[in-house]
Amino acid sequence: MLKEIKQLQTVVFAIFLRELKTRFGKYRLGYLWALLEPFLVIAVFVGIRGILTGSLRGGVEKFIYHVDYPLFVAAGILPFFMFRHTVIQVMNSIEANRGLFAYQPVKPIDAMIARWLLEGVIFVFLWIIVFSILHFLGFKTEVKDPLGLIFLYFILYVFSFGIGVTFCIIVNIYEELRNVVSPVMLLLFFLSAIFYSINTIPKKGQTYLLWNPIVHFIELSRASLFPLYEADVCSLKYVTVCTAISLFLGLTLYRLKIREVLASE
Repeated sequence: MLKEIKQLQTVVFAIFLRELKTRFGKYRLGYLWALLEPFLVIAVFVGIRGILTGSLRGGVEKFIYHVDYPLFVAAGILPFFMFRHTVIQVMNSIEANRGLFAYQPVKPIDAMIARWLLEGVIFVFLWIIVFSILHFLGFKTEVKDPLGLIFLYFILYVFSFGIGVTFCIIVNIYEELRNVVSPVMLLLFFLSAIFYSINTIPKKGQTYLLWNPIVHFIELSRASLFPLYEADVCSLKYVTVCTAISLFLGLTLYRLKIREVLASE
């Protein structure tokens, strides 16, 4: 058992380094782009709001939450990007590393875990850098519940892995479905309370949006991040159940279908 765990660690670490070099090594601005992407999106939404309201600092329902809008958007963009990138990277892990599976110690799950870990590392550094820069620019970045925030990010991280593994198996069996993922992610971008608060949506609209677990993850993380922010309509139990289901479904599909996936070209 210990030997298998050690072998898993060795293989995953080797693939992790390979993925790191592949993702960033061949582009001089690779690391910089990882930072610029969320800032560009934040700048777009802050700019649009600034044009509409005449203020770049006006928060969402500021008289209730006292949240500066750039911080509000950053708190939505960063976890959503982590979810989207993790799902896509894990989904494409078999296709990108198929040549490695000729070596007996290397298994598809190793490539999935390596990409998952890399996205986690990127998210942590990106979150620290983005909020540090916003703090330097004069925006108040006090964290109300650090442990609660870390826990929510972690279960979102695990949820992303489960969805990524599920998509990986499905798109490798039904290749035509691979083209559906990008439109779905784009739709989720607008339906996940990234640049607006669920509290500003009418009750009837909330009923439909709250089926989306990403809304719960983002709004609950904002409630842990901002001292006066409220997310009473969101449920920690719901996201925990969704995470457990996604992980169970992904690993079950992997166990049942991985031989079929590897046999297909």
